[in-house]
Amino acid sequence: MFGLLIGADYTAYFNFDTLIGTTVCVGLIILAAAIVACIAVYFAKREKFRYAVLGSFAAMLVYAVIVTIINLVEAAGTTDFEDGHAGLVASGEAYPWIIAAVTIVLYAAISIALSFGLSYVKFFDAPYGGSITMFSLLPIALYSYMFGVKRGAMAGFIYGLLQTLQNPWIVHPVQYLLDYVLPFAIFGACAGLFRKVFANKNIDPRFKDGIALTCGIVLGVIARFICHYVSGAVYFGEYMPSEFDNVWWYSFVYQCTYVPIDGVICAAGAVLLMASAYFRKLVYDAVARFEKGVASAKNNVASAVSVAVGADDNGANAGSAADGAEKSDKTE
Repeated sequence: MFGLLIGADYTAYFNFDTLIGTTVCVGLIILAAAIVACIAVYFAKREKFRYAVLGSFAAMLVYAVIVTIINLVEAAGTTDFEDGHAGLVASGEAYPWIIAAVTIVLYAAISIALSFGLSYVKFFDAPYGGSITMFSLLPIALYSYMFGVKRGAMAGFIYGLLQTLQNPWIVHPVQYLLDYVLPFAIFGACAGLFRKVFANKNIDPRFKDGIALTCGIVLGVIARFICHYVSGAVYFGEYMPSEFDNVWWYSFVYQCTYVPIDGVICAAGAVLLMASAYFRKLVYDAVARFEKGVASAKNNVASAVSVAVGADDNGANAGSAADGAEKSDKTE
């Protein structure tokens, strides 16, 4: 038995061309991300450790449900798994739209989990909310950069909701929106704005993606600063120290103690990652799989519409022919 285990060919279980390989590889990635997040939370904020464990368990459960459904769908469409249709796709070509759907869901789950875990690793905690963290917004920014503004905004929105679990300061529903929902949703949207803008620019590849992502991060940080600034002036003026005589100036100074620094750390991480050719290859491979799936889905919809229109035309022609035949019979 031990010899069989040692001599077994495990390449079938670690690839992205078959269902079993894709399932195992992506599952291991999610598990590793969950473990890292839980460890970070345990050492940074031990009282929140159970929430991190529950969140990780929920992410793994959702993943298990997704791959089970995909297995069943693909198995129903083939007689067995010996014809090359090893579950998810046939050598990655049969159902690219499934890969696109799975890709955006899994990358979103991983990005949000990483951001949430890193947000517990704090260098500075402001007295009335806000902190300087270790790259906590970088995974959301990367997700937006890879998959677009709308999906980035949704990921940021979910991350903002999760921030409610971390010692929230909530005094009014509008303040909650300004401090937790809007700033991170807008940041997620802004981070992905410049990838296509810089795509055709004649810039060294080592710097082009880093510059594009950094521009998005800077814009997102500015939008986040404005949201916190308005919230601080309107809803937290009562906490203004006696040294200040204007709530707007007080809010500006307060936000400057953490928002810009947190943004600089995020931008520095983005530049370092995008300077790596290997990391850029990983990013664009994932983007290519996603865009191929989107194109496939659009083609499928267009084909379905064409078939439906053709069926309607054939029905109309058949009806006209029947009417003509009926009139001819009456004439005779």
